[in-house]
Amino acid sequence: MSQTVSVGVVGPSHWAYMASVMAERLQQIRNAKQTAAAQIPAGVYRDAREFYRLVLEAAGDGTPGNPPASINAYALAADAVRAARADASRADVEETLGRQKALLDKLQQPGGLNEAELDTLSSLHAFFLWLKQEGESDAYERGVGYELPVGFKTR
Repeated sequence: MSQTVSVGVVGPSHWAYMASVMAERLQQIRNAKQTAAAQIPAGVYRDAREFYRLVLEAAGDGTPGNPPASINAYALAADAVRAARADASRADVEETLGRQKALLDKLQQPGGLNEAELDTLSSLHAFFLWLKQEGESDAYERGVGYELPVGFKTR
């Protein structure tokens, strides 16, 4: 019997803390234009890599180990790429996500970053800021229970 996780459990609010810390640390790395060992807390780094593992599983040709989690992670990541570049094709999205994952894998190794890596770092930073905001919004909406105040009119 396979064990799957519901989409709500791995929605944007699930990743909000990780995204918040990653955005902060990526800004520091971007300002320094180099990486340093243990610049990102180990648990946060592990979760960021897990997120991208899920994303790339969904983007691949095989069946993901946890389809709901992988598909939801891919949808979030693709939405973030398209928020930055509305005309991005699926191939563009997957190429961007692959570059981001490759840079993410490199972040714990001390060293300087070249211009291409700094560009990718900027897109990765923007992604984690976007995911943080989506996560906070999702958590807020869950907390309010989607109830509109009495007399509130929608357009």
